[in-house]
Amino acid sequence: MATKTVYITIRLDIENDKVEQITDEDVQELISESDYSFGGVGDFNITDTEICGTND
Repeated sequence: MATKTVYITIRLDIENDKVEQITDEDVQELISESDYSFGGVGDFNITDTEICGTND
């Protein structure tokens, strides 16, 4: 059985029509509370995911 770890970058476009500004704290809360689910394709299965940080 073969395994490999890869790192990807995901862009999130965030909006909230109830506030004038989205703060860094809002973004961190959104990231920590979000469920990122990836499924398998063909014979490949994604066994684990982790948010490693944010890009400025």
